[in-house]
Amino acid sequence: MAGQSGVEIGDARGCGRRSLQLHVMETPCRNQCALDAARAFCTGCGRTTDEIVHWRSIGNDARAAVMARVKDWVPLRGP
Repeated sequence: MAGQSGVEIGDARGCGRRSLQLHVMETPCRNQCALDAARAFCTGCGRTTDEIVHWRSIGNDARAAVMARVKDWVPLRGP
């Protein structure tokens, strides 16, 4: 599983200085992205299109539930 990163600029220790902080968000993406014929889920990682679109904004519990559901996902092959 690959980690997906985001960059956040924040206040370093409250002293007014700006710092660059890298936050890594776990994702089930396997870089084999393709939607099924009905465009309902990714054949590479098993997430639904809604889960993919809203991945960064869904809560930690929802992400953990998706990660548990697709942990043994075998990417689908074919047209």
